Amino acid sequence: MDNVIEKIKELSASYMEAAGIELVDITYKREQGGMVLRLLVDTAAGISIDECEKLNSYLGELLDKENVMEDRYTLEVSSPGLDRPMVTDRDFERSMGRELEMTTYEPIDSRKTHEGRLIGMDKENIVIEAGGVSTVIPRNKIARARLKLEF
Repeated sequence: MDNVIEKIKELSASYMEAAGIELVDITYKREQGGMVLRLLVDTAAGISIDECEKLNSYLGELLDKENVMEDRYTLEVSSPGLDRPMVTDRDFERSMGRELEMTTYEPIDSRKTHEGRLIGMDKENIVIEAGGVSTVIPRNKIARARLKLEF
C-alpha cells in the first residue's frame, strides 16, 4: 500500500503545486465499504469545496488512466478541518498571528493549558502572546495544539 501512496504523491505533485495545494495527509486502507483512498489537502487561504472537487476529478481520471489501483476503491479529497491538531512546521507557519489552544505534557508557568496568539516559532519552541505576556513553549512539551475556533 505504501507504493500506491508514493505513486499517487508522484502523479499529483505537479497539479497540486500549480494549484497552490498542499497535501496534508494521505491514507489508503480497507474500511467497511472497501478500499478508501483519502487525501486531506489545504491551501494558505484554506481550501474550497470546488478546489477539492477539481482535484478529485483530476486524480480519479489520472488513476484510471495510469491503472494505479488494482482493487475497486473510493476516492475522497477533503479539507483536514479547522480543528485538526497542529503538528508540522507548516501547520504552525500557516497559523502565525492566529489564536491557538495548547495542552502541554507538564506545567509551563504553572499551567498545562495555554491560549494565545502565535507570535513566533523555531525548531525547538513556540511563542504565544496573551494579555501582553509572551510564553515560550518547548515543542517537545506540546501534547496537543490547534487553532482556537471563534464564532
